[in-house]
Amino acid sequence: MTREIIVHCSDSDYGNAALITVWHLQRQFRNIGYNFVILNGKISSSCELKWFNGIIETGRALDEDGAHTLNHNDAIGICLIGKSNKFTSQQIESLHNLIKTLKVKYDIGAVKQHSDYEPMKPFCAGLSPETMGLLNK
Repeated sequence: MTREIIVHCSDSDYGNAALITVWHLQRQFRNIGYNFVILNGKISSSCELKWFNGIIETGRALDEDGAHTLNHNDAIGICLIGKSNKFTSQQIESLHNLIKTLKVKYDIGAVKQHSDYEPMKPFCAGLSPETMGLLNK
């Protein structure tokens, strides 16, 4: 694993790690590609559980390479449920806390967005420069 974190968005209004696992298996991945998924409280198109807003779910084990960023799958992948830069304050707070923990435990240097590596996805995750600055402190 590199000493880097890459933040993604699901580009969906709802979801969780289980649903993303289904999507990734349909694309012939062997498992979910992300190491962590941060929920927005909308589990499906018809089910909102507000107390799930900001909950962090685990995905692929940290000792396995992910399947989230071409040529950078040895980085830690975190997916925010939601559309580009349409995240809740609870999600951003959870993301910040998770990154702080991972930085200490794994001596992480850089926090990037998927769009930093994939020009065809210029809005993934779509976090503002101010938010990225906070995450990189």
